[in-house]
Amino acid sequence: MSDTWILVADSARARLFSLEPGPRRLQEIGDFINAAARTPGHEQQTAPPARVHDRFGESRHAIEVRTPQKEKVAARFAAELKSALERGHAEQRCRQLVLIAPPRFLGTLNAALDEVLRESVVLKIAKNLTRKDAASVLAELPRPLPRSGSAAGP
Repeated sequence: MSDTWILVADSARARLFSLEPGPRRLQEIGDFINAAARTPGHEQQTAPPARVHDRFGESRHAIEVRTPQKEKVAARFAAELKSALERGHAEQRCRQLVLIAPPRFLGTLNAALDEVLRESVVLKIAKNLTRKDAASVLAELPRPLPRSGSAAGP
């Protein structure tokens, strides 16, 4: 098994591949689903917003939600993916990492990674390839891949 993993993700689904040496091919080693991301936004809000009293008088108003629920769900999914990547890195099955995700989720994922995992990222590709087959994902990768410490991409 290769020591290079490719994570292809968006906020609802992620696929984890291992880049096999020799004749280049990808072997899928993990599939993650974020069911909460597929729930319509109006159904994600289960409770009404909190209410507060004004300083003076008896009027009350709702507190504005600062972080949209959609972003919170994406951040939780990125943290779940980070845990899987950390296990692979700790077990020395993953030394190099390639991240492929739409720009917004790529930023969320990058923010979730700790410094050790961030240093193992050799390439970032800002595209949504979660519905593509392994051959299409492989076609997006440069040959040869950059080495650790020289991360390319956004």
